[in-house]
Amino acid sequence: MIKTTYNKSDIVKRVSSKINISNDDLKIIFDSFINEITEMIKEPKNRIHIEIRNFGSFDVSPTKARTNARNPLTKKKVIIPPRKKLTFKPSKFIKDEIYKERK
Repeated sequence: MIKTTYNKSDIVKRVSSKINISNDDLKIIFDSFINEITEMIKEPKNRIHIEIRNFGSFDVSPTKARTNARNPLTKKKVIIPPRKKLTFKPSKFIKDEIYKERK
C-alpha cells in the first residue's frame, strides 16, 4: 500500500478552489483556526474537550507524576513529572466515510 501525505498547503489549495477564496485569504483563516485550537489545548485547565461536529473531538487530560519509573538502559530511577495527554476521537461520520470505502 502506498502512503499519501498531505500538508497544510494541499488543504488550502483544495478548499480555496471549492469555495472560491484566494489561497492567501484561506491560509490566514486556516492558520487562525489552528492557532485557536492550539490555544484552547494549552489552557491551564484540568480537562479540556474540543468537539468539531462531523470531524471528531480532542480531549486533553492530566497524567499523574510517576516516581517509580526506571530508565531501561541505565536502570536508574527517574521521576516523570505530570503532563497533559492529548487524544483525538474521530466522529461517527468520519468513521462511516472511512468504512464506506472498504465495502
